[in-house]
Amino acid sequence: MKCFRRLTAASEYFGTICFFLLLIGAICLLYVVPCQGDALFIHDYKINEYLIGEKDADLAASYTGQTMLIDKNTRYTGSWMKRIFGRVEENRETTHFLLDKDQIRQINWYKQTVFVFPFEKLTDITWIKQQNKADKETKEFLKGRYSVSTPKLTINQLPGKVKVNKYRCRHVEADLRLETRDLKKNAVSITLLKQDLWLSDDVPGLDEYNDFHKNLAKKTGLDAERLGSLSFLLRYWEGSLDPIRESLSAVKGYPVKSLLTVKGKYIKDVGTDSSKTHSFQIKEESVELREVHLNNPDGDRFKVPADFKVTTVANP
Repeated sequence: MKCFRRLTAASEYFGTICFFLLLIGAICLLYVVPCQGDALFIHDYKINEYLIGEKDADLAASYTGQTMLIDKNTRYTGSWMKRIFGRVEENRETTHFLLDKDQIRQINWYKQTVFVFPFEKLTDITWIKQQNKADKETKEFLKGRYSVSTPKLTINQLPGKVKVNKYRCRHVEADLRLETRDLKKNAVSITLLKQDLWLSDDVPGLDEYNDFHKNLAKKTGLDAERLGSLSFLLRYWEGSLDPIRESLSAVKGYPVKSLLTVKGKYIKDVGTDSSKTHSFQIKEESVELREVHLNNPDGDRFKVPADFKVTTVANP
């Protein structure tokens, strides 16, 4: 797996920001009851990861123009994890995006602690680099042992509309190819990411969803597209989005359903008679909208006990 970790080295900046800003599985308003106008989306989430195995979750996301509250209850159902824990292990993750307070608050239920991340530090390139000091492998990467090809991204909208649950959706396919060559070993690591999105303009609460993401983009200084439905793929795209701006225009509306697959290839002795290719699937993820509630979200789901400790991770 070392070869695949190196693929992300060239996109350290955007990858780190997206880790904090789009934890979509980790991300609520402390001591505050959601106000009128909130939209609450409930999703079914399933994932199968290399080594870890299968997980499923109930994922709730509540939006206003200034807040995003996310609560995810995960069950580790894979046989390997069940052997380790002796049962189906469960984990809860909750996070508050508070734009009006310039904070992200991540709730650790196990430690009974709220970790506060100020926005000004999460968008400070110098601070980010300090938090991600290059290890020996990355330093070696930067010295020139590895050659990273320019990512190849294609986005296509299929003709017509299809019904997913009760919503009419546009089907968009996005494919990303990442390639790193090990010059010393004459080997190539290839990662193929594919995401299918079913997007609808008819989902209740779409205005609240869009308003939050527009405000988040203003707050972070990042393109709104980097913080939307294709955030996982776009973390590997450095620089301006202008070359793919026209293609990204198809990625509009609420993601009623998303299917993401990540596959890897490792090719040894490239261009020789002894060349061998090892292929395997790294990740498969499915997120599907189950229900929507307006104006009266489940506030109790997002509340945090008053006795939880509050810790600021990065002081401004």
